[in-house]
Parts: sequence; structure tokens; C-alpha cells
Amino acid sequence: MNYSEQQQFFNRSRIWAAGFTILLIAISAACMIIAGTLNRPTAIAFALIVIATTISLAYTPNYLHLTANPQKRPRWQIKIRWQLAALTLIVGLGLVPWGRDDMVVVAVAACIAGATLLAKKSVPASYFSAYFWVTDFLLLAVLLLAAQLDLLIAAALLAAAAHLSILVCEKNLFGWASAVATADGVLILIADWRRDFDLKVSLMAFALVLISALATSWLVRRAQSHHRMNAETAMRELMNFTGYPKERIRELWSTSNQQLAKNWELASPDESDRERLAQWYRENSELYMFAISAYNLEYKRILSNLRMMRFGRGACLDYGAGNGELILELARRRHSATYYDVEGETLKFARQRAAQRNLSVAFLHTKDDLAKTARQHGFDTIFSFDVLEHLPDLPGELTFLSSLLNPGGLLVFDVPAGATKSHPMHLNHNLDVIAHLQAQGLVEEQPGWLPKLPFTKQEKYLFRAPAAPAKSGLVARFESTAKSKTESQEISR
Repeated sequence: MNYSEQQQFFNRSRIWAAGFTILLIAISAACMIIAGTLNRPTAIAFALIVIATTISLAYTPNYLHLTANPQKRPRWQIKIRWQLAALTLIVGLGLVPWGRDDMVVVAVAACIAGATLLAKKSVPASYFSAYFWVTDFLLLAVLLLAAQLDLLIAAALLAAAAHLSILVCEKNLFGWASAVATADGVLILIADWRRDFDLKVSLMAFALVLISALATSWLVRRAQSHHRMNAETAMRELMNFTGYPKERIRELWSTSNQQLAKNWELASPDESDRERLAQWYRENSELYMFAISAYNLEYKRILSNLRMMRFGRGACLDYGAGNGELILELARRRHSATYYDVEGETLKFARQRAAQRNLSVAFLHTKDDLAKTARQHGFDTIFSFDVLEHLPDLPGELTFLSSLLNPGGLLVFDVPAGATKSHPMHLNHNLDVIAHLQAQGLVEEQPGWLPKLPFTKQEKYLFRAPAAPAKSGLVARFESTAKSKTESQEISR
């Protein structure tokens, strides 16, 4: 994966998303101005729906489509529907006046929940896009035509429903977006005609739906196209290395994590036995190769790698480097690069990838070789992601890594996560990471410009080794004189 291309894609996506956001907000403001004075609950509800739609528009297309997991979109749709039912109940009851309107809010929330439950039990995931839009459309049509819903609120909800439907649409994005927007536009005109007809309000309400639908389809198409490029590159590399057909690789992308969890449960290795654990990882290295490959195609992983690479300085080590995604990119950026992991398929795959790209990377799989390399030149930056939770001696690992750093070098790693149902191979560590590394003389740094907040979970840690002590003027002059004499002797030879 070329991370310069990934950065360009995200930069352009942000520009497109910002443009569409500004346009939607401008249209929403025009709707409110043309509609005249709105009561406070209507204005608040309209603004909340528009804001939620614009946030989702800017973020969700990349999140849902930069992935090798075909089940991510339908699972997300079910999850977001339960959240919508809850939000409808909470926000609706907070905004509508007491009385009959309360029953309408409860009924709407129940309809959303019922449609979600039916989809989860009976509707194939491939039909989610049409199914959820139809249920939303019918519900809003009943409310709108029965005069239980303000026209502007209905337009904002129709725009949000169109957005959510297009996000999980698998084929013919622009055709589906056009059909959805047309149906919504007809409903808006009919509802406005049954009330005090105002063509300007109808047109602006339709514009809100249309822009939401077309903007979503455009951003989804961009994300799909970019993911297709990334996936095809990863597919070619795996096919060349394994000889597997595309269907087998897609299957392993989807199932490797489940197979790893099952193999761990069957093997039940002693978590304190370092050699037995290393042997298990060697035996399951091919499954990890596919799991890591799929993970590297994920939106969050790509963004995380881009953020972490900016800390790379000088000689870099990736400890537990897997398929070599991070260290190969650092080698491409002209860093002195060292790969370290257990000997297995992932190491062989990373070595082949480096050779195909003519990258200079040192490949190591024993700690003795790693310590020897560190004695020769040391490391200015050490990365270790999604690794430490697999190792039994966390204090020893952190002490070992800190010993490999050059003076002023940086250790970048993520927090060891405990065992979960999907990842039972993650070991449970009870260690105050910050206190342990500070005892080694390292100083914690913040990974970004935002301060660490007490209620947020810290995922990435940065610790810097102390700089080398400054030399006195006398020592510096002595070393300079000795170096000059040595160079003169070598020249005279």
C-alpha cells in the first residue's frame, strides 16, 4: 500500500465532505428563512437532524467502505437503527408538548425498533438498503400526510433516511439515489399541496433531500473505488505469495480471525510458556498473514498508520511487524528499517514484498540478533502495535525495547488489550505502563496536540529515552584531536 496515495485520498475526501457540509447547511438555513418563524422545538429538531446527517456524511462513507469485511455495513445498519429508535424516544419526548404527541413519538420509536428487529431476523443483508428506506419512507409519509409532522422536519428526516440507505447500497449508487430523491420530492410536493402550498418551501426541502442523496452517493463511490484499488494491490501480493485464487483469499480475509480464535481455544497453550506461545504463533502464521492483510485495509488502521509514521526518525524498528506494512513504508521513505517478528509465513511474505519493491530492510526473528543490531547502531524510533498483548512478560518486553533505543530515541506502542471472545489469544496484563517506563528513565510524550483527558482511553503511548549527557569542552576537544590523529594515520597509510 502506498501511503502517499492514502494521504491524498483522505485530504481530498475532507475537501469534498467540507464542501457538501457547507452546501447542506446553507440549504437548511435557506429552508428555515423561507419557512418563516419556527417554534423552538421545531428549530432545534431540524438543526439536530441536519447536523447529525452532515457528520455522518463526512465520516461514514470511508469508515464503512474502506474494509475487506463484507458484513460491516449490514451490522452497522442494524446498530445505527437501534440507536435511532432510542434517540427518537429520548429527543422526541424532550421536545414535543405533553399529551397526544407523546404517544406519536412512542409509536414512531416502536416502529423503527420493530422494523430493525424484523430485518435482523428475516431480511437478507443485500436488501437492507431498499428495506430500510421503504420502511422509513412509509412511516414519514403517514406522519406527514396525517399532519403529525412539520414539513421541514420531514424533509430533514427524508434526507437522513436517503443518506443511510445509500451508505449500504451495493450497486447502482446514482440510480438508487435518483430514485430515492424523486420519491421523496413527490411526497414533499403532495404534503405541501395538502397544506398551505408554498412552492419555494417545497423546492428547498427537495433540494435538501437531493443534495444529501447525491453527496452520499458521490462520497461512497469514491471510497469504494479507493478501497478497490487497495484491495486489488493486496490481493495480487497474496496471490503471488500463496498461489491461492481470489475466492480463497476473500474467504480468509473474512474468516481468519474466527479461525485463529478457534485454534487458540483448541490448543489452550500455557500463557506463561514463551516457547509454546511462539510455536503456536509460528503454526498459525498464515492465518495471521490474512487477518493482518484484511486489517490493513481498514479505514481506522490506514489512518492510524499515517499518524504514527510521522514519528519515524532515523533508524526504525517495527517490533512484531507482521506483514511489514509499517516498516516497508518507512523504508520507502528512506529510513534505515529493521523488521522483527517470529519466523513464519508473515516474515516470508514481508521479505518478498520488500524484494519486489527493491526496499532495503533488515529481517530479524531472534532477540539475540536484535540486541546485536542495536549494539551496532541502536534505534532512533521503535514501533510496536498489536503485539504486546500477545506476549507473557510485558514488563520484560518494555524493558528490552527501551534498552534498544539510542539516546533521545522514541518508543511508540499501543496499550495491551485483554482477552475478548473474538480475541482470546490476547493476554491479560496488570501493569502500570507509564510508571514502569518512567522507572527505566523514559519520559512520556503526548501523541497529539490534544491534552490527555481523564475520561478518554489512551490507545497509543510515546516514550522518549533521555538524551546523551552533554560533553564538557575539554572532553570534546580531546575526542576531536584523537579523531584527527586517527584520520591522518589512515591517510598516510
